[in-house]
Amino acid sequence: MSGILESVFGGDPKQYVQSGFELTQLLVKQFSLPGWVNGHPSMSVTEEQYLDEILKSFQEGSLADARRQGGESLSYHPDYWAIIERSMTDCALRLEAIENPEGEPWRVLASTNLKAWASGLNPWAMLSVAEILIEQGETRYARRVIDTSAMFPRYWNSRPTNETNFILLSYVTLRSYAHHYDSSGLKDVGEPHFMRNLSADLSALRAKT
Repeated sequence: MSGILESVFGGDPKQYVQSGFELTQLLVKQFSLPGWVNGHPSMSVTEEQYLDEILKSFQEGSLADARRQGGESLSYHPDYWAIIERSMTDCALRLEAIENPEGEPWRVLASTNLKAWASGLNPWAMLSVAEILIEQGETRYARRVIDTSAMFPRYWNSRPTNETNFILLSYVTLRSYAHHYDSSGLKDVGEPHFMRNLSADLSALRAKT
């Protein structure tokens, strides 16, 4: 599933995606962030373990739902499953970053959050990078990260309704099945009033820079 991480880096003309792509490349180079090879992300062993945990929780939850409905398994449309995979990768990587079981330094945590952004385009993944940079006194770069995250609402509103509905549903379903993630306090577009929450978080971080 780690190949999902590379799927964003292919030329989406939307400003949010392009800006995030360029900023990711800049930060990786500027701070020598690990886990990137020739500009492309790769998963660490620990990141893979978190992803496996999320996937297992999702599979077990799906199976339980199917059995409650009298079936053997739940099937998903290929387009929807692709979105679920991206959302799972985003959730797993951000969960690993906040728990940091290996006690990794800030560069590793920033890298992990950038990988999360690459998988799901979740603006809170970018904002986590901004928080890390602020803690390191790198406010100039933090402001660029915040500015990129602020492009998300326009990007989101430009997407087809069926796509945004699939993304919303993927996070809602993940929260239902993956209790480890649901209890983490991490944010995503599956939450009620997520645009309002994003605006508040953007303002709070701007005040720190």
